[in-house]
Formats: sequence, C-alpha cells, structure tokens
Amino acid sequence: MSQTLHSVVLVGDRFIGFAVQENVFTVSQLLERIRGGFYAPQGAPVLIESAQGVAESDVVMIVEELRHQGLQERVQIRLQPSTLSGAGEVHKRVVANALIADLYQVSDVLYGAGLRLHNDNELLLDHQTGQHVQGMVAVEASRQMFLAVTERYYAAQWPQRRYYYVIESMNTDFENFLFPLCSTIEYRVTKARTQDPARLSFGADISIHQAGRRASLTQVTFTAFDAELIEAKEDRRARQAVEHMLRSPMAALSGV
Repeated sequence: MSQTLHSVVLVGDRFIGFAVQENVFTVSQLLERIRGGFYAPQGAPVLIESAQGVAESDVVMIVEELRHQGLQERVQIRLQPSTLSGAGEVHKRVVANALIADLYQVSDVLYGAGLRLHNDNELLLDHQTGQHVQGMVAVEASRQMFLAVTERYYAAQWPQRRYYYVIESMNTDFENFLFPLCSTIEYRVTKARTQDPARLSFGADISIHQAGRRASLTQVTFTAFDAELIEAKEDRRARQAVEHMLRSPMAALSGV
C-alpha cells in the first residue's frame, strides 16, 4: 500500500514571518529539519514546493544535504522554473532586483508573466514585517512589467532607437494581501499610439493574481520617448532647477 504524499512550501529566509503557517518553512528551517533527522528514510514521501525567495543555489544546497542524509529518494524538491527578463527589459542591472519572469504574449493587447521575488531584492532589505509582501513590490513589479512588455513587443521594432520612459500617471489599488507564494501578472493594453516611433504612448491595466484572487490593480499611462530628445529636455530642466536653487538664497539675502 503506497503512502500518502506530504507536501510543504519552501520560502526564502526573508519571509520567516510567513513560516508561522503550517507546512511552510524557510530555507534555513528546512535545512535544520533535515540535519536534525526529522525526515526518516522509511517515512512517507515528501514534496517540497519552492515559492518566493528561493534561489537555485538554495535548492542545490538542500539536495546535497538530502543526499548526505540518505533522503534523496524520499524527499523531493521542485524549483519553480523561470526565465527572468534581463536588464534591457526591466532596466535593473542587479539580477536580484528583477521581478518579471517567463514573459509571454496572449494577444495584441494581453500579456502575462510570473512574479519572481529574490530573497535579497532591494525592496526587502530594510522592510519586511508580518506575513505578507509589502505593497511596493506590487508597484515595482507593475513598473517593470510595462517596461518589459514595451521593450520586447513594441520598442524592438526599432532596434536602432533607444527609449527613455516617462510615467504620466500611475495608480495602484491594493485588493488583497500578497504572500510570498507563486503569483502571476496580467498586462492589458488600454491605449497604444505607436505611429511616431520617436514617441510611443501607452495606457495599461496591470494586475497581480495569487490563489485565485486579484491582489492589486495598477493603472498606468506612460510614454517612451526617443532618448536623445528627452535627455536634452531633461538636461535643460535640470539646469534650470539648479539655477533656481542658487538664485533663491541670494533673493532671500537681498530681501527680494
């Protein structure tokens, strides 16, 4: 008679607050259980489902410990396969800060991706309390999603051009807690003006889904400008701002 499979969820150490849930363990907690003999070779089979914050190196370390303890046949671990969008799409040079994985196109107006959160993501380094993931992760994931979709499916039509993105409006409604579990991102184009390759204007609804619920909805409008045009404008505005700041103390001293 076969034994019932026992499944547990594995999260990165950053999410220790979420590990109060039954059958949820951080990487460090799971290693401690394995080394402490919690899983006997003759027990029921165990499947470890990796979620947010678990790196490939963590899985390698756990697999090596399972082999050392003779548990490689009883305990199996499954890493969520993913291909992160690169720096050219999400505009993040540090891989740990990229949030968009497995980007794909459904139709001319609908795109999807997975949310992948590294244990050392910049948004987690100085603020992670309670069991849920803070709202800024949803905001940043939405920002990276509109960049990735535009870079891959629109801007790529003009490879000789380099684009500079300007957000015109961005509003996020938080509808449910987002936990460090597997999540998906849906991107729906509401406006696309691409007749002029020097100025691409868009509107989009970006939603993050988890456990059958929508966690957040971000509505954004933005424009991708030809980089040379916008950089000249930005430089002019920056120079004016500096000049204004330097004039202000003199005006105050002269009583003007």
